[in-house]
Amino acid sequence: MINALEVPSEQDLSAFARFLAARGVPHRITEEGLNQVIWVPDERAAAFVQAAFNDFEAGRLPEVGEVSSTPGRSIPQKVFEAFWRYPFTMVLIVVCILFFPVGMNLQDVETDGLFARMMFVMLVEVQGEQYFSSIGYTLREGEVWRLFSPMFVHFSWLHIVFNLLWVWEIGRRIEVVHGSWAMFAVVMVSSLAANVLQYLMSSPGFFGGMSGVVFGLLGHALIWSKLQPSRTMGVPNGVYIFMLIYLAIGFTGAIDLLGLGSIANGAHLGGLLGGLATGGLAVLLTRRKLSRPTQ
Repeated sequence: MINALEVPSEQDLSAFARFLAARGVPHRITEEGLNQVIWVPDERAAAFVQAAFNDFEAGRLPEVGEVSSTPGRSIPQKVFEAFWRYPFTMVLIVVCILFFPVGMNLQDVETDGLFARMMFVMLVEVQGEQYFSSIGYTLREGEVWRLFSPMFVHFSWLHIVFNLLWVWEIGRRIEVVHGSWAMFAVVMVSSLAANVLQYLMSSPGFFGGMSGVVFGLLGHALIWSKLQPSRTMGVPNGVYIFMLIYLAIGFTGAIDLLGLGSIANGAHLGGLLGGLATGGLAVLLTRRKLSRPTQ
């Protein structure tokens, strides 16, 4: 079978499939990542499908009249559909938005305030002075949630918009291929690795944001797509190159010098390593499952 055409999975191909069937064109439609793929038996059929699809989109095929008369989906319908198809990715985005005010207006940080309680280590006050505690002391106090909670705190509109756009773009692809629970595992592993490495590589301080998780999602998608090309995540190679260059530039200090804010390079590297690990594990588990003899 030949891959004749790829279109976004949200596009309704039912009318086009009926047209191909009526013309006697053998075909099969599958979902690969975020795309639908139309498979045909030979190059001649592929050329016909590609030409016919152009007419289909232009409204020149008989079945198009039915589709064109259907009203477009409203914004609430699109949001509901997104929650239905990518529930964990959407919940992650919503939670970050709900916590966004926590990271703003930080002139006076209280040790028992919500912001301080979401940072990686405890902020304690001794004789009127504030100090960061160690991770060991924090965990002995039972505040285990701090291992993950910094990912929900963002410090500017640019910070949160940049991160959540990438969470949406890459996270939903992972959720489509692996499911919501696997997506949850990738996020938690990436968040933990990002926060721990940032803590180890820098002096105690405030850091947060979803960028470490974004690098984790990137690493997971990269390993999976390269080792399982038949079920690729569909992320363009240029995205991987851009993010890796961004990671490398961050370690040079150039971004800090440009006045764009302090970059949590340890979090980026830790998240990437966590995502590479989960991606490699997903490949191993998939290959092991496929190699098992059928009963």
